[in-house]
Amino acid sequence: MGESYVSSEVRGTFGYVDPEYQSNHRVNSSADVYSFGIVLLQIVSGKKVTILNLKKPMPLSKMARVHSRSGRFAEFSDPKLDGEYSTEAFDLTIQLALSCTSLKKERPSMEQVVERLKEALEISTRGKASAPQIRQNSLSRHKIEIPDKIS
Repeated sequence: MGESYVSSEVRGTFGYVDPEYQSNHRVNSSADVYSFGIVLLQIVSGKKVTILNLKKPMPLSKMARVHSRSGRFAEFSDPKLDGEYSTEAFDLTIQLALSCTSLKKERPSMEQVVERLKEALEISTRGKASAPQIRQNSLSRHKIEIPDKIS
């Protein structure tokens, strides 16, 4: 009675928790950046956090790195996108996600992440403005809504 207990044990879904947490058991904003990077990779690829249908299961971040080294980002993109995206913005987003899932000392801050995402959005929006009919038709077909501005 009169005493309380606080647990600082990290809970998370396999694949989203920073692998470095397993060795140092320290939680900080860098671990959040890692998790966000994994979510970002899932968004652009349409894949699960661990690819199990390979001979050897592979983490999504490792698969993205393999495609990055070979320069074959198009093979990593979500097939539902049907190639209807700015390759420049896509490449920037993949590179950002990879930097989020890199070694802790090399990860960007969330402020830097937001700035890079704004840059990718601006690039994508410029592409949309230069080809409005094609882009609008593909967006209607896929029922995707893009906000005019992110605050």
